[in-house]
Formats: sequence, C-alpha cells, structure tokens
Amino acid sequence: MKKITLFLVLIIAFCSCQNKKAKTTIANQEIKDINEIVKTIIIQDSLDVFSKDKNSKMFCSELRRLNIYIPEKRKDGLTPPPPPRDIYITSLLNNQIGDEVFFSSKDSLYLLEQNSNPQQLKIEKELINKLNTTTVENALTKRKNSELFRFYEMTIPVFSLDRQNAYVQLDYHCTGLCGSGRAIYLKKINGNWKIIQNWQTWIS
Repeated sequence: MKKITLFLVLIIAFCSCQNKKAKTTIANQEIKDINEIVKTIIIQDSLDVFSKDKNSKMFCSELRRLNIYIPEKRKDGLTPPPPPRDIYITSLLNNQIGDEVFFSSKDSLYLLEQNSNPQQLKIEKELINKLNTTTVENALTKRKNSELFRFYEMTIPVFSLDRQNAYVQLDYHCTGLCGSGRAIYLKKINGNWKIIQNWQTWIS
C-alpha cells in the first residue's frame, strides 16, 4: 500500500513539475554549492585537469542537466531503461549509503522539481581559469575532425530537500574505446562537501 501511495504522489508531482515554467536562474546558495561540488570531485577524485597542455585531459565548463523520470511499465509489463544519461527516481530513492538512506521519500518532490534546472549551467569563471576546460561543442568538432579528445563532463548536482546530500554523474569521453561513467554521492559535512560513495555506471 505504501508503494502505491508513493507512486501516486510521484506521478502527481511529476505532472505538476511539467506544468511549471522552466527556471532561468538558480539561487546563489545553490550556485555556490554546485561549484564547491565541482571542486570537491576534481580534487578528491584526483582528476588531472589543471594542466593547460593541449594534450592533457579537459573538463567541460558546462554542466548538463540530469533528467529524473518516473518509470512506466509497457503493455508487456516490462519497464524500459531511462533515456541515455538520465535516471529513474526509483534508482535514487531509498539507497542505503553507509549507515543512512541517502534520498528518502520526503526528498522525492524536490528531486523531481530539479527537472526544471537549466539545460546547461556554466561553472564559475574563477574555477574555469584554473582548469583546462572545453565545451561539448568543441569536443564534438574535434571528434568530427578525427582529432584527439579527452574530457570529463559532469551533471548539475541534484540535492536532497535539506541540501545536505547530492548526486552527480561524471562521464569521461575520449578518442577510441576508453570512455566511462560514474555515479557519485556526496554529503555536506561540517560545511564541506565530501564524496561518500561512487561506482562505475558504464564503460566503452
């Protein structure tokens, strides 16, 4: 019964979110948290993106929106996977990370509201100036011209209702079959973001 009630709440919330006017801006505190999370992932994951050498790895200066969907069964009773690089809300809710449930049902409406985040969000200029950055457009041009490309692309973090937990997807794209993706869970501890858990989601 609880599962049915939760599912109905999620459907109503999703419909409500779809009818809202898309956001054009994100609150200043949220922008600050997002940029702190980018720094945390680069440093704690030891991403080699500080070198300005043209052959070094790059970091995409534009974060992409992570769309969160409610799963729907087909007529044959099976649930298809979510669109590539997106996620079902059921994959986020009630995951046990360490000693706690990372996102619970109380976070569900807020998670779905974040579908109205901008399609792309540029990281702060101060951070861009420290990194070897690129854009998806530039990387695709390199691939089209058969040039070497190696870059990380990160999603805009999605937050719990209390804004103490966050989830991010980080993809690594490169020439040839060396790409991969990871799911990263972060927690705000004593005012600082820390990676709590991460695992590989795909590999080429």
